[in-house]
Amino acid sequence: MLRVLTSPLLAAVSGLVALCSLVFTYVTNPFSRFTIVRGTYAARFTGGALRVVDRNDRLVVRQGPLWRALAVYACGLHVLGTRYLHSPRSSAGTVDGIIADIHALRFDPRRLLLISGDHFTALFVRNLGVFFYPMLDRAIPGTEQDWQDRQATYLQTLAYALGVFDKQPELTTTIVATGRNAATCVNFYHYPSDTLFGMLYALAALSDVEPARPAAYAPDVHELDTAGAAAELTRRYRDSLAHHYRAYRSRVLDEERLLVRTSLRVSGAKDITQRRSAFYDNVILWKTAELAARLGITEDDGDFRAELKASILRAFWLPGEGYFLEDLSPEGVARRYYSSDWLIVLATGFLDPADPAEREYFSRSVDHIRAQGIAEPFAIKYQADTRAHRQHPVVRLAVASYGGDSIWSFWGMEYVKTLVLLHRATGEEHYLDEAGRHLDAYAAAMVENGGFPEVYAADGQMLTTPMYRSIRQTGWVIGFEQARGMYRAARAA
Repeated sequence: MLRVLTSPLLAAVSGLVALCSLVFTYVTNPFSRFTIVRGTYAARFTGGALRVVDRNDRLVVRQGPLWRALAVYACGLHVLGTRYLHSPRSSAGTVDGIIADIHALRFDPRRLLLISGDHFTALFVRNLGVFFYPMLDRAIPGTEQDWQDRQATYLQTLAYALGVFDKQPELTTTIVATGRNAATCVNFYHYPSDTLFGMLYALAALSDVEPARPAAYAPDVHELDTAGAAAELTRRYRDSLAHHYRAYRSRVLDEERLLVRTSLRVSGAKDITQRRSAFYDNVILWKTAELAARLGITEDDGDFRAELKASILRAFWLPGEGYFLEDLSPEGVARRYYSSDWLIVLATGFLDPADPAEREYFSRSVDHIRAQGIAEPFAIKYQADTRAHRQHPVVRLAVASYGGDSIWSFWGMEYVKTLVLLHRATGEEHYLDEAGRHLDAYAAAMVENGGFPEVYAADGQMLTTPMYRSIRQTGWVIGFEQARGMYRAARAA
């Protein structure tokens, strides 16, 4: 009799728990209609002046096991939900119309965060320095209101991250809203190589220390209005950032080899893949050290950065093959793995195609990409094959090609910028011709898909599997605008 009664009771309790978790996930989604989440740092332009309301002291960080489990659950549920329930198309039928729609959707300062879009409702802090690094490029045209929105959204998102990590002693890849003024920090899937970089880069760009573009290409059409607010954020969070820098450097750097430790797994932009001392992570370490010094977070140590850069180039450049090694894992070294996130060298300024001493790194890498078909049907695949066994099991199950032979629009735009700058440096027209071909392909795909998808399948169609669908209208379109501007300027020269 007890067994008969217990079974319905357990079913009822399980159903109630599931319902409660669904409600929790909905109301703590900063982008849902009935969200309970409120911003603690607001930036608004009033009468042409930037006004800031800073209430980050209200932030609460919840790090108990249950909160972390709920945060991870919510992130997974959003991925599944947007696969089957919601992935809006732009209503526009032109490239510029689609861009305007995406800006209105993603760069809205009334929202809590700057996110890639759709299922990524949490803040992956790296985005500030990687996927959204062109946000404050003053040469990208647009209305004054759009420019103000870009500045305010970027500033608010940085301030939110700084406020959270001021109360959280260890960096994580992701911040998930878990209450009205509450957040929970989680890792996908390891300690981050680029969270601190993301915050420092945004702080530098808002302070007018970083230009938000790999090279000048057109006159500025906007004035930066955030330097004062950024200076105040630097003052308020300097001690916290210095603490995180010391902990980060101590954790990831092998002081003897001057490389990221091969004994440590870290998460970077390609967090879906399990790597050991990836080239990307080493370049990010170099740039993080540079930014910390330029912002006065640490003492300047140019000699250290010069030695670190030399060590990275020695360890990763393959002169016989003409490209950078993906990582220093035994398998990666033995099989000479390539990965397109080597293009991080452009955004970070680690290498410069205008420098004759460094140009070969770019030109020979382009030769390798062309020979392997990595930029076909348009730029650019992470690599020529899936290489699924290197991915975390959950990713392998849901979308094995995600970090494999799928086409990533962000890295595609970095490749286009590389081609344009190689043309500028060499005068060789084939670089510019290829850049134009990729931009035309992206423009056609934007109209076809009603947006600017985050990821495409190897055949050039928007990536979709039974458990995953690419973001349709991602804010990464800002990189397309920058790449297109650089291309047009080169054509007009």
